[in-house]
Amino acid sequence: MKKPVIITFIIGLVLLGFFYLLPVLVNNYLNKNAERIVSNMILRTSDFVGHEVNFGKIRLDYNYRGTFLKMDSVSIYPGKELMEEDKIKFNLSFKEASLTGFQWVDFLFYNSIHLDSAYIADVVLETITPDLEEITDKMGQDEGSQGENYRLIELNHFRVNKADFINKDSKSDSTRLLINDLFVFADGFSLSDEDIKSQEAIFSVDIIEGYLGEVQLHVNDYINVIQANDLSFNTAEQRLSIDKGAFKNKLRKYSYINRFDKETNWMEVNNARLEITGMNFQSYFREGKIDADNVQLDHLELEVFRDKRKVEDTSKRPKMIHDIVHDLPKSIWLKAINFENATISYQERPDTKAPSSGKIFFDQVNGEILGFTNYAEKLSQNDTLRITAKGRLMGEGQIDMQADYLINDRDGKFLLEGSIGAMNLTSLNNMIMPATRVALKQGRLDNLYFNITADDLDGTGDVVARYSDLKIEILDKNYKRNKNVFRDIGAFLANTLVIKTHNPQKSGDLQKGEVYFQREKHKFIFHYWWNLILSGLKSTITGDTEQDLREKAAN
Repeated sequence: MKKPVIITFIIGLVLLGFFYLLPVLVNNYLNKNAERIVSNMILRTSDFVGHEVNFGKIRLDYNYRGTFLKMDSVSIYPGKELMEEDKIKFNLSFKEASLTGFQWVDFLFYNSIHLDSAYIADVVLETITPDLEEITDKMGQDEGSQGENYRLIELNHFRVNKADFINKDSKSDSTRLLINDLFVFADGFSLSDEDIKSQEAIFSVDIIEGYLGEVQLHVNDYINVIQANDLSFNTAEQRLSIDKGAFKNKLRKYSYINRFDKETNWMEVNNARLEITGMNFQSYFREGKIDADNVQLDHLELEVFRDKRKVEDTSKRPKMIHDIVHDLPKSIWLKAINFENATISYQERPDTKAPSSGKIFFDQVNGEILGFTNYAEKLSQNDTLRITAKGRLMGEGQIDMQADYLINDRDGKFLLEGSIGAMNLTSLNNMIMPATRVALKQGRLDNLYFNITADDLDGTGDVVARYSDLKIEILDKNYKRNKNVFRDIGAFLANTLVIKTHNPQKSGDLQKGEVYFQREKHKFIFHYWWNLILSGLKSTITGDTEQDLREKAAN
């Protein structure tokens, strides 16, 4: 009995010794070959083929639960053979990276990376890429490419402590995307080869939370930049917020417009605060769908400028709202979009000798958009996109309006109704005078109501405007109010024979304006809205009927 016991004891000692010795042997091999092993893990993928890696300190520590990897001062950069080629190039560096629980079986036999946790600090990544459309077109065409993507990358816990990212155009060296001060905390992260090839899926994650100090996306040949500051997101709270968003123009108004042969808009958006709640992040990560309960947009300042001295581009075909919704590149369902304290201004340099531009603005604008979706099942139940808004015209007249768009209507039918409250009509001179060389000498609007039905082609309806003491005057060639007998006679005849100075008139008769306007298909929806209401105002003053307006439009 003693001999088998002794043999068993010896075998046990050998196995125990091997159990303790194996990690020592593995660690000795790993650390002697650490740079080669880790370099191969990075550079074997198709995106990093042709790059080189430099390490500061690198340490591998193996135990039976996995492998611990710590790297300091790592940099990845394009090799010489890549420098002249129009391919994706990376310059990546970070001060510290700690990876725990690396599974060699997954790596060696399943071409996968599985980690219990990953911590990366002070990351700086610069990518130089061809046009993004070229990259998208080549996705999935890997037959001629070198390297092999991992089948799956999984991390139970993922932390990024400060990362900066910049993407540049390889042809122009212009910045395309910039991210500063990124912090990310994620659990249950997974990225598969199918995700990389997919047009919709991004990655899988159980929980992810993050903060970005600044994001810039440069567009339109890098003349414009979409900017967001203090962006945060949290999937557990289903929330995304941007403290300050903007759409900036890098050029001044005339410098920008003079780059184009034909009329174009100079536009900027500033100081917009965005809060999205009830957002389904998983739907976005896996299917590319945007689904949220509420979007809150505050303090938006929109400024638009146009120079009418440029040749008008009649070949443009801006989309109507129902077309915009149907043609969105992603599926979207936003139950409610609320906006508060917005300011919208439109400035136009007329095709006249006026010394200044005309301007119209709306401030203290609050409102709501309901039913913003292109989901077929949602639209089959209710296809009405409702826009309601309240605000002030030229800092005075209180506006209250509602627009209902029938998204499934083939002709783009919509209903527009609302009112404008009391205001001094001379406040509109800043808009009227530069374009017409006519000024409103006096006049008071008591209230205005409009009710309009329109579609892609034209619109009809009613405008009821109550006003008093309306008089005009004709300006001189320098757009000044200098006295001149001929201009005075012209203004007198207009005020006496053409314009109704009161509505209701002294007899008590109330003139109701009739609406008719044919949509100019090369102009934007706001131009259409304004001219529908304006046609009713004109017919109120002149007495034209809808038939008269139709005949004038035909001629």
